[in-house]
Amino acid sequence: MAELGNDVSAEVVDVVPEEEIRLCLFSIGEELYALPIEVLTEIIIAQKIFPVPTTPPHVLGTINLRGNIVPIIDIRFALSLPPQSKPEQIIIIRHHAILLGIIVDNVIEVASVPESSFLPLPSENTGPTRYFKSVVQREGEAAGLLDIERLFSAVKLA
Repeated sequence: MAELGNDVSAEVVDVVPEEEIRLCLFSIGEELYALPIEVLTEIIIAQKIFPVPTTPPHVLGTINLRGNIVPIIDIRFALSLPPQSKPEQIIIIRHHAILLGIIVDNVIEVASVPESSFLPLPSENTGPTRYFKSVVQREGEAAGLLDIERLFSAVKLA
């Protein structure tokens, strides 16, 4: 029986897997946006929104979500997009102790996106992109990753 030689040298390379971030990708108008999945509580089909007097125009009203009164806002004003007449879906977000719904046209998917897909924004970030943390490059498309802190500071409920 032939002996196995030690001619073959194997090099062990430690490969650190790239971290992936789970995002909810959705559209508002013709644009794509994303939110980190940890701020979402659920995605629901638009339902009857009850208007609240004396609120800003972007506050569409409230819904009753299993006994919780949830304000519903249209973030199109912050993103410089024209208003929509008929909401399609609502993304329910929890930010600290606040539960809030935002109107979106279409939830596309919940996906894991590698960190290398996140592109930085210019340092002088003005206009609607001031509400972005970064841009997510994915399959030939780009989505603005919304900065929930900045978005919430722009949303005045009363």
